[in-house]
Amino acid sequence: MAAARNTTRRRTGSAAPLVDMAARPEAPGADLIAAVLTHADLETRLSPRRVRRSLSPYRAAELREAGRLNAAEAARSLDLAVIWDEAEAEVVRVIDDAPLRRKIETGPAWWEDAWDEEVWQAPPSAPTPRPALRAVKGGRR
Repeated sequence: MAAARNTTRRRTGSAAPLVDMAARPEAPGADLIAAVLTHADLETRLSPRRVRRSLSPYRAAELREAGRLNAAEAARSLDLAVIWDEAEAEVVRVIDDAPLRRKIETGPAWWEDAWDEEVWQAPPSAPTPRPALRAVKGGRR
């Protein structure tokens, strides 16, 4: 028979989720993508042909005050980035960071609890550490 382990393990408040069952935000509409593309003030050149365009929080607030976006659209537009192909004049890809942001904001505290000092302390029956190696003068003979 296998001997029972004599370690104590502290249970955390919530276990790590195996499957993310949170509702995903709905996909951005064509109007919102067009607003990001048209009014983008942050541009990053990805290649000679492609540019990543997105809105800064300041520009989203300006568009909201101007009446071009409502409050929900302005908040949602901060999660979007559009990859634009200048040679073909078309959208290559829409990057949506909302699921990632939502996961970070609503994530359980199990990760922080896992790194508590109590969990990682050596058990009381741990053997004494081995002495450090001593320096030896000389070299190979």
